[in-house]
Amino acid sequence: MNAGQGPDAVLEALDPDQQEVARATRGPVCVLAGAGTGKTRAVAHRIGYAVASGIVRPDRVLAVTFTTRAAGELRGRLRQLGSVAVPGAGLEQVQARTFHSAALRQLTHFWPTTVGGPAPAVVESKVGLLAEAARRLRLRIGLAELRNCATPRPRSNGPR
Repeated sequence: MNAGQGPDAVLEALDPDQQEVARATRGPVCVLAGAGTGKTRAVAHRIGYAVASGIVRPDRVLAVTFTTRAAGELRGRLRQLGSVAVPGAGLEQVQARTFHSAALRQLTHFWPTTVGGPAPAVVESKVGLLAEAARRLRLRIGLAELRNCATPRPRSNGPR
């Protein structure tokens, strides 16, 4: 590899705490930090460092996040890291998904062989399901009421 590329190049742009995260290539790591402190950056560099060091294969990495935005940001950071610090390492092969997306992908992959038949469909909106249920029960419910029923409510932690 050229100078400025490889495992050490992955660490160059990180502060000492982020470098500690990136170097922890085995096992789980808990990163507790506030918003905007570089957690996603540290995780992306951890993956990049492990791949550049030959510890993991990029096509065997699944990084999971809570939001679609965070998964997209992680993919973008991995692409950027792959083009600058470790070109040709295959960081574009890393799967970065939300927990839900990763679970759905596994469900649809394994369903036919473990359960049989096509995997259940995922609906975009609960309103249609609720409308069908109401129709079958011969209930007359308007669209506003259906939408109200389909919208999750914040949970109260107080007494019930």
